[in-house]
Amino acid sequence: MFSCEFSFDCVFNFSMYQLFMNFVRYYPIAGLFFFVLYVWKKNYFERFRIQDKYPKADKIIREIKQSAVTLITFSLIGISFFILAKLGILKLKVYKDPSLYGGIPYMILSFVILTIYHETYFYFLHRLMHTKTFYSLIHKVHHESVNPTPVAAYHFQYIEGFFEAIYLPVFLIFVPMYFPVFLFHTFYAMILNVIWHSGYEFMPKGFASHPIFKWISTSTHHNLHHQKFNGNYGLYFNFWDRILGTNFPNYEAYFDNLAEKRKLEKVETAPVLEKPSYQS
Repeated sequence: MFSCEFSFDCVFNFSMYQLFMNFVRYYPIAGLFFFVLYVWKKNYFERFRIQDKYPKADKIIREIKQSAVTLITFSLIGISFFILAKLGILKLKVYKDPSLYGGIPYMILSFVILTIYHETYFYFLHRLMHTKTFYSLIHKVHHESVNPTPVAAYHFQYIEGFFEAIYLPVFLIFVPMYFPVFLFHTFYAMILNVIWHSGYEFMPKGFASHPIFKWISTSTHHNLHHQKFNGNYGLYFNFWDRILGTNFPNYEAYFDNLAEKRKLEKVETAPVLEKPSYQS
């Protein structure tokens, strides 16, 4: 947790810290997913691909570059709220003493509340951005990635980047959070976002229609959103999409077909073992 007396040096040092943390968290993690799935173990993971074709190099470069715009936007939001807090205009309720508010039970509760809030915020914001006016103005850039990769996770136009990030400092104005829990949320949200944009599905057949697991989102769920655009708006869960009828009708069948295809490809590529011969 960054602390200093309000001054130009204080703001400058926090700004450098914020930029460094955002860039160092995102690019190595998204880059590692990309390297393993698209370069190092490309052939091994081929059967887990959702779309048959690979995205073109220029699209991937665009995703990498545009992600930097998003990371700068995220940093500027953090810096702005830091300044407002130092000036006493706002107070962010992030605390360092683990014994406050009842200890661990409250930490878990605050994380659950934040997750539900973020899911709800994202779903309705996402649907709004798919309306005609806001799509062309804000969200169109993200959908340049019709066949997304891990580095497409933060491929946002800067206005969308603002709305994607503002939920968190606003939440912290009203709800106290233990600093390590706050950090865990930022990593958790980013890593899931990278996985949903990876272009690969590893969950088994039946996961998307299972009585319990069907409420959890998948990489296939979000990949379909990039392919077809108007549907599958959820983030962590498949709750609002199911309740409000915005899942693509073929989602579960499409998911299971991918799993069946994966199983067949595994059988086809398995080595054939010759029957051993015995000499008398």
